[in-house]
Amino acid sequence: MANKRVVSLDIFRGITVAAMIFVNVLPLTPYTPALLAHSVWIGLTFVDLVFPFFLFIVGVSMAYSFKHRANQSKIHLWGHFLFRVAALFVIGLFLNWIGGGLPLRIPGVLQLIALASLFAAPLARTKIQWIILAAAVLLVIQSFILLFAGAPGVTPGNFQIEGNIAGWVDTQVFGAQHLFQPQLHPDFDPEGIVAIITATAMVLLGLIFGRTLQSKGGNGDTVKLFLISGIGLISFGILISPWIPIIKQLWTASFVLVTAGLATTIFTLLYIYIDIQDRKKSFFKSAVPMGTNPLVLYVLSAVVATFTVKFTFMSTSNDPISLYQMLYQPLMDSFTPNIGSIIYATVVVLFWGLVALFMYRRKIFIKL
Repeated sequence: MANKRVVSLDIFRGITVAAMIFVNVLPLTPYTPALLAHSVWIGLTFVDLVFPFFLFIVGVSMAYSFKHRANQSKIHLWGHFLFRVAALFVIGLFLNWIGGGLPLRIPGVLQLIALASLFAAPLARTKIQWIILAAAVLLVIQSFILLFAGAPGVTPGNFQIEGNIAGWVDTQVFGAQHLFQPQLHPDFDPEGIVAIITATAMVLLGLIFGRTLQSKGGNGDTVKLFLISGIGLISFGILISPWIPIIKQLWTASFVLVTAGLATTIFTLLYIYIDIQDRKKSFFKSAVPMGTNPLVLYVLSAVVATFTVKFTFMSTSNDPISLYQMLYQPLMDSFTPNIGSIIYATVVVLFWGLVALFMYRRKIFIKL
């Protein structure tokens, strides 16, 4: 089974992409359920799981990609990989530009994926023990930086949104004007330099999952190991959280451990249900098309979402109203605001699901 296509990987990726689109287009109101909004700072919600889950999937996919290309020359293998990293970074900058204009925000979602992949890739074919050690070292390094590194205006061990070492580093490297929402938090970016360290660890944890599945296959002992590991990661992350809080915006070690544990557990349950029990024709199969074209769906949905926000009309009261609001407001008026916003985001996800299905049936797979 280790050599067969892991259908649950496509399904898990597809569900995660659908969740990413849902989160990006969900209208936030004072009535939005707490689980559907990012944690203000310390804590964990459903929305906070989406990005780390995708990084975990990047690591699992890396194991299969490098094995698939094992017969290629190193020049061709690494040339293609570096092109992919550069392309992801540039596309991320493009999305930042159309979304926020100039001065250009430099960090971003795709940029973090690109850099975390870049730093994890050299370990893709090493022994699993070395990958585990590397992930642990990265988590420890970032924790020591957050706990003990100081700077002008920064107190060591400050985990508050203002005045933490991660924000100070981002400001020194990029400049405050090139960070996320500089008018609100001019000294901090949630996908900044310090986050790269533990984001790389997240990719490595996914890589460990993929490599273990390849080497041991999907037998009972393997899935038991995965389930025990998932519970162990969650437990250890919670155990250290009084000292290293669970903070998505800082990508703290506790946040990475808990989300990696959840990703491991959920992925394992999907693997048991879909691949081991051979239920590939279940309802979950509907997520496969989105899992086979994740990048193009994410980029297109982000571009369209940005267009709907920026394209405005004059309302009957001569006030500007965005196309985005024109689309979701009738649903919020017809239902309660929180139900209407959820319906709108769900309809958008279904639309992109149909686009994905169209591409899948015509065997259109766009990859870098």
